[in-house]
Amino acid sequence: MNHRNRVPNHGGSGGRIAETNMTMMEKQNDAKAEALAEQVKRLKDLSLDINDEVEAQNRLLDQMGGEMGSASGLLGDTIGKLNLMLQSGGSRHMCYLIAFVVFAFVIIYWIMKNKSGA
Repeated sequence: MNHRNRVPNHGGSGGRIAETNMTMMEKQNDAKAEALAEQVKRLKDLSLDINDEVEAQNRLLDQMGGEMGSASGLLGDTIGKLNLMLQSGGSRHMCYLIAFVVFAFVIIYWIMKNKSGA
């Protein structure tokens, strides 16, 4: 006989009450164990969802890091070419470029001013 299921037999209704109490306690324990198992399952599902989200975010960050590295390299190459142009007597060309940009802004300003006044 299983120790857990053994109920002292004191005769009459005392044994039945003890057996009923034992049965009720076992049912309560089983219900609490099932509730705990359900909570553990929900927690496991939540942690798996968090893991999936973290992995997706890490892939996105890795991709962005690669793109930033590429843009940084391109910008570095452009600055290097500008420095080379300045060192090779390109300062006159730079003055022309600045004058063109100023002229373009003046023309754009004049067009916008006349367009809004009409």
